[in-house]
Amino acid sequence: MNTVNASTGFSPFQLHIGRSPRLIPPLTVLPSDELTSHDIDARRLIDNLEHDVLEAQDNLFLAKSNQAHQADKHRSAETVFNVGDRVLLSTFHRRREYLQRGQSRVAK
Repeated sequence: MNTVNASTGFSPFQLHIGRSPRLIPPLTVLPSDELTSHDIDARRLIDNLEHDVLEAQDNLFLAKSNQAHQADKHRSAETVFNVGDRVLLSTFHRRREYLQRGQSRVAK
């Protein structure tokens, strides 16, 4: 499909091919004096594709920084532990891993 990605601002088709897909082919024929060179068209297509990719990279960077900012809103300050501090550790998941090894072990 030709759905625009919220982070990049472009559709995958446009970033891959360099243009939006044509749904209906053009029905008019241009006169021979208005035709352009294939080399000029190819260069223009490549330049547009490079520009779109750079703009998509900028949009991804902006989306990444916005997502980091929103995620950091809900984080609490990091707790710093010093050498010798006493802490309580949960071994709930470690016990489960020990029991799942099989071999008829007993976890206490």
